[in-house]
Amino acid sequence: MILPSAFRRALPAYSNEVIFMLHGSVLASVITIVDLLGAARIINSRYLAPYEAFLSVAAIYLCFTFLIVGGFKLLENRWFAHLRPREQTTGKKQTQPA
Repeated sequence: MILPSAFRRALPAYSNEVIFMLHGSVLASVITIVDLLGAARIINSRYLAPYEAFLSVAAIYLCFTFLIVGGFKLLENRWFAHLRPREQTTGKKQTQPA
């Protein structure tokens, strides 16, 4: 009973942390870890093609970020379905009292 409730409460914070880790991997490439940005630097130093290398890396990171955000949005829609207002199935339009 407690675990599903804990997942629902932790999911937004966890999704933010995953995105921060993805962005942190770019900063880690400055130290010595070769990731996508490090590979782009190697391509730039070898072939002197900075625009192609860094723009393609930026596009890849953008796709990764959108995939991760979309995946967490799907999870949140599934796990927070009970919090969304339900639509009336009677077909009658409800009016607000004046």
